[in-house]
Amino acid sequence: MKSLPAFILTATLALSIAACGNNRKTGPASPARTDAAADKETAYKAEPASQRVIHIAYDGGLCQAAIPIAQHKGFFEAEGLKTELTKTGGTQDNTRDALAGGKIDTAAGMIAGWLKPITNGIDLRFTVGLHTGCASAFVLAKSDITKFEKGQTIAINGGIGGVYHNIGYRFIAHDGFVPEDFTWKDFPADQTLLVLQNGNADAAVFADQLAEKWVQDGTLRRIRSLHEDEDFQNEACCVLGIAGPFLDENPVASEKISRAIYKAALWIGENNANKDEAAQILLDNSYISGTKEYALSLMKLFRWGLPSGLTEATLDLSVTDYQKLGVISSTLDPAKVKKQIWAPLDIE
Repeated sequence: MKSLPAFILTATLALSIAACGNNRKTGPASPARTDAAADKETAYKAEPASQRVIHIAYDGGLCQAAIPIAQHKGFFEAEGLKTELTKTGGTQDNTRDALAGGKIDTAAGMIAGWLKPITNGIDLRFTVGLHTGCASAFVLAKSDITKFEKGQTIAINGGIGGVYHNIGYRFIAHDGFVPEDFTWKDFPADQTLLVLQNGNADAAVFADQLAEKWVQDGTLRRIRSLHEDEDFQNEACCVLGIAGPFLDENPVASEKISRAIYKAALWIGENNANKDEAAQILLDNSYISGTKEYALSLMKLFRWGLPSGLTEATLDLSVTDYQKLGVISSTLDPAKVKKQIWAPLDIE
């Protein structure tokens, strides 16, 4: 399976250039556009969310960095939103359950972790893609292993059927294997290096945020990567998910939230100076631990702020792959699945 066709990215760039050209036109603002904007603000003020604090999950992962940046750089405020960041426990499952239970209104998460629960009935919709992949398959640097091979034992964390298990499934499927060709073992994330060193697994699929320090010191190396490999590097990994009932009741507020976080993602990706400032904000407010240098090195691995066309294409590929792999039911109509999960808003 190949990466996103170049013509999609080219078309997106062309549209962006055209938009920039239109923005250079001088003269009075279009009355129709002004009226539409005023009507939208009037509609927003009639929505329940305009009268309360909006609760947005953030649990410390760099994958979610656009959320606290939107908070501290004033992107939410610029949209007229009252927002509060809320901790949900640090796992995809906890965040998903908090969304489903109405404890939070929106959160960033990984397609690989959220797609199956949504098709099983969780009402959560993706509105924007935030950045490319943040997980890889690793082996000990001194190992002779250079690729996936039948019979290997692969360590994952987050549970069988969880996000890293699902990412591992896509890795091996793209290499021509089926899940039954491997033994899959679930371990706590902080034990993954020891699992490899003790010989309890040949390779491990887990987060770059945890593993990159061992890559940098020469302990681990990647054999597969969402952000380095051609067949994955142009896919959306983390997306913004908004609770379905919230989006239905607050469509304009949902657009404002999405636009603020999307702008924050674009800001992070704009240049290294912004990444440096973002890392400092995260550290100063205790959203992450460690050093700024390490956070900055991680931010540079990913592409931030993704066109809607790219995110939509990723969803199409993911649904196809996961149906073939048995992660989600093969009886589901892919078009209906996408309609269920994808609610792109007018933000670009």
